[in-house]
Amino acid sequence: MNLSKDMRLSVRPWLWVLALILLLRLLSLATMPLTDHTEARYAEIARLMVQLGDWVSPHITPAEVFWAKPPLSTWSQALSMQAFGISEWAARLPAVGWSLMSLAALAWMLRGSLSRLQIAAVLTLLSLSPLFFISAGAVMTDATLGACVMLVQAAWWRVLNSEGRARQQAARILGLGMALALLTKGPAAAVLALLPILIHAAWRRHWAVVLTVLRDPSVWLICLGLSLPWYIVAEIKTPGFLQYFVLGEHVMRFLQPGWKGDRYGFAHAQPLGMIWAFTLVAALPAVLLLLARLPLLRWRQGAGSLKRQLQASGGVELACYALCIVLAPLLIFSASRNLIFTYAMTALPGLALLAVTVLPERALSGAKAWGLALLWTALYAWAFFVKLPEVGQQHSDKPLIDAYRAACPAEDCALRYESKPPYSAFFYTQGRLYAGLPGRPGAPAFKVLPVEKKSSRPSDALVCNKEQCLLRDEGVAAGPR
Repeated sequence: MNLSKDMRLSVRPWLWVLALILLLRLLSLATMPLTDHTEARYAEIARLMVQLGDWVSPHITPAEVFWAKPPLSTWSQALSMQAFGISEWAARLPAVGWSLMSLAALAWMLRGSLSRLQIAAVLTLLSLSPLFFISAGAVMTDATLGACVMLVQAAWWRVLNSEGRARQQAARILGLGMALALLTKGPAAAVLALLPILIHAAWRRHWAVVLTVLRDPSVWLICLGLSLPWYIVAEIKTPGFLQYFVLGEHVMRFLQPGWKGDRYGFAHAQPLGMIWAFTLVAALPAVLLLLARLPLLRWRQGAGSLKRQLQASGGVELACYALCIVLAPLLIFSASRNLIFTYAMTALPGLALLAVTVLPERALSGAKAWGLALLWTALYAWAFFVKLPEVGQQHSDKPLIDAYRAACPAEDCALRYESKPPYSAFFYTQGRLYAGLPGRPGAPAFKVLPVEKKSSRPSDALVCNKEQCLLRDEGVAAGPR
């Protein structure tokens, strides 16, 4: 068997595993309800965009605009709902597309730098990162952000490794990625996308290439021409947006622990440096591989073994850039207390790349390597088809709304919440809950009561989740109130 045919055969199992991972994520989109508060909130924002027909300013309620994020992610979710109907499946589908864009951008970046076998292993390892897999089918902005940032960072590597027209085209793609990033998370996305490039340029002395990109007017035209108009129109339509979004969401949120100015949620006070722990968990397969391989490499091959391995599997320059991709979000968020798990998203491609390049290529061609990836995939299948659907039912009001509909098929019964309804309640009632559900005179009435987490549930409850129970409201007459 010749070498090229042998290489094709060794790549094939990785491609099958990668396809299986993506199919698994696609099939799991409808296995659990939208959970409060994040998923249900963003799904409701997208649903309202479809209902209200306002494609400029996302709304968090019919009367209140949502200033916390630009609309690119919401646009994709709203378009999916418009095409496929209002459902959790439609709301989650765009995340699969954005994740495929991340993988495609990373594959484009590595083409010519790594072998097909190594590229397939990197893509598979990235797909198996817990945060990437979760985000690939969740109604959040993180899959969109990851794709846009990856496009920028991939384009930079192509700029470095090309000349003439090919370099100019890569620079323009960098500008496109920047425009999309600005429409996803604004200045924060720009920093996350550009900081690894600037660190790499300073470390490896690529400032001349940076200047070449900056001097190209087409890069600026693409970046600002595609992103700036929305910011201008949004500020004109809802004055005050830019002040809140730029100063509040990008300065006070990260510098002031327990920031009180958040209009749409609450601050997440974490210990300093927590982003490192989040990243270790978010990229667990790659992290475990690195922790196992690096000491072994040093013990077996002695001093200089890591450099020799990197030179044999992609080059030191690529490893340096991957390290910059990992370090940038860690440096940005190490001094911040207001953090959530998903802030580790942009570090994942760099860790997957480093984990593969510290392995000899022959180690990737055996059944042991892709077999371990297959076992990890099986773990996700159990989690997303068996365990998490049960957990999701406890963190969503979908079971309560389903029980209400089962008890009142005509949906003409009164339904009232004794506390503020969560976003999932608005989503699964198609927004009818905003105006209240007073019910038809003479029809049964229902109420939703909050319950303590560790207290016993009411014996007459129709259904309960972790925080609330649905009961018949015998003491309230149905009818307009």
